[in-house]
Amino acid sequence: MRVVASALFVLAVFLLVTGITASNRVELDPLMYDYIVRNFEEDTHAKNAVASILLNYRMYDTMFEALILLAAIIGMNQFLPRESDMRHHESRKQQMEKNDE
Repeated sequence: MRVVASALFVLAVFLLVTGITASNRVELDPLMYDYIVRNFEEDTHAKNAVASILLNYRMYDTMFEALILLAAIIGMNQFLPRESDMRHHESRKQQMEKNDE
């Protein structure tokens, strides 16, 4: 039951985030693009434009994405049944069946 509830919760959050993102579509301002292309070496002291954007301009975004992934892994670890829970459930089920007989 927990697995089904977890899956439904994840699906609901996904649909909510997708809906919000789709309704707030924003085009990148060409001025920002031009600034990054012209000034990435001076601002970041990097020779590679892609690395400078990922590691300097978008560092916090990348870091928080990693934290969200970690939180998702920890959350799913809490919701998914453990092997010991499954064994305990099976033993209780067998005891209840013996008591019914």
